[in-house]
Amino acid sequence: MTAEEIEAIRQELGWTQAVMAQRLACDFVSYKRYATNARPVPRYIARSALLLEFIHDNGRKRMGIPP
Repeated sequence: MTAEEIEAIRQELGWTQAVMAQRLACDFVSYKRYATNARPVPRYIARSALLLEFIHDNGRKRMGIPP
């Protein structure tokens, strides 16, 4: 995943970089580095971002996650 892709997901979700970092359970400074292409996006962060996007698009019920 590229910096542009992770930032596009964040913007689609309507979150700030701080909120996105919190939801991904990573440090804000690390997220900022991923988002500005200063460091490559780790696979676990990319997968988590895609999962957050999926939940946002499809809702929690479709995944069988209780409210």
